[in-house]
Amino acid sequence: MITAALRAAVAAGMAAAGKKQIAKAGTPAPEQISDRVKDDMAEIKKTAHR
Repeated sequence: MITAALRAAVAAGMAAAGKKQIAKAGTPAPEQISDRVKDDMAEIKKTAHR
């Protein structure tokens, strides 16, 4: 039972640290997203014509 409590505490700490890193990273800029979508669509079109 002690081991389970210790593992739960470690998991909670890791989750909090991960959440902080995600918040720090932020979201990609809209220009980056649109460029990625355009690249993806070009790749899809290229593979569809094979």
